[in-house]
Amino acid sequence: MKRTKDKINILFAGRYSEGEILSGPEVAAKSIFEEHCLDNSSVFIQYFFDGRKYSIFKKLFGRETADIKNSKVLTLGLFRIIPELLRRRPDVIHLITFERFEVIFFIYRLLFRVKIIYNSHGIIQHENSELKKLPFFYRFKDKFCERIYLKCSDKTIFPSEIAMDMVNKYYKLDERTCVILPNGVSEMFFKVKTNPQRTEKLKAVMHYKNELNYSGFELLQRAMSSIAISLDIYILTNIEITLPQTGKITFYINKMMPSENLSEFYADKDVFLSLNKYDTFSIAAGEAMASGLIPVVTTQTGISRYIQNGVNGFAFDHFDISGLTEILNTLDALEKQKKYKLSSAAVRTAEELKWSYVYKMYFELYREITE
Repeated sequence: MKRTKDKINILFAGRYSEGEILSGPEVAAKSIFEEHCLDNSSVFIQYFFDGRKYSIFKKLFGRETADIKNSKVLTLGLFRIIPELLRRRPDVIHLITFERFEVIFFIYRLLFRVKIIYNSHGIIQHENSELKKLPFFYRFKDKFCERIYLKCSDKTIFPSEIAMDMVNKYYKLDERTCVILPNGVSEMFFKVKTNPQRTEKLKAVMHYKNELNYSGFELLQRAMSSIAISLDIYILTNIEITLPQTGKITFYINKMMPSENLSEFYADKDVFLSLNKYDTFSIAAGEAMASGLIPVVTTQTGISRYIQNGVNGFAFDHFDISGLTEILNTLDALEKQKKYKLSSAAVRTAEELKWSYVYKMYFELYREITE
């Protein structure tokens, strides 16, 4: 694992999830680590997160190992982490998701020379206080850790300018340490192509995973009365919701599904709605674009920087309800060939965001930080 002339010893840390339905940060962590492991032997360190499942002894001294390609995912108790670092002596520690146990890596850096990179997928202080409404003690611990990560990391990666600008509202950033790298799209979403407008009605898809998506759901509810076109809206969620069946709009509620099923589900859909007022970068929108869905996103989501109105999708201000109505009216009136051009352009944009391409940007950062 020692660094050679051509190799950099990268150690990843955070949360490595192998479930079927992952959060955006979990998707990013898994994808970047696995891209890295295609040509490098590496290690991903995580913690025994579930306090109901693991004992105090396990959380302090436990060790579990899983093989991933030619690398390993180590789940370690707190007192196991520094000995593991001493054994491996990484050149770079990449904190790829936000977790409180990662404070330990900064303690290690006080004693040993190592570079630390932190991925800021979202603004934890903002999410905890404004969206999740967590108790004070949890907010305090998260704020303490987030401040250390942002202040003390050698480089902080943001998925968009929107994310970096919002962090600046809560913390004073040293812009010399800030890097903007987009999230990516899995190859599997390019395998199934949609056939836009197979029916007379537009078919739109929207995700509602958690409280971070509530603002988009709320916007859709407010806009319903002003949407006059025939429209099917498929909402993917595991949350119990009720929506009225209004005039020309028909709602379908589907459970969240694994990526393999999701790519197939998109095959006969036309539009993807990303309507949130806070979204640092919508991986879900990128995946839908790869499958040929036309994105309709708010300018408050990071992926909007890749959207050109009327070329590969549409973007509008979250607080302009009429913007959503006007875009849906425009799409409904378009000829099939023009919809196909929009769909094809969305796919081409998503191709630039494949994880294999995004990883190359990460690797260039690893090289730069160790030179």
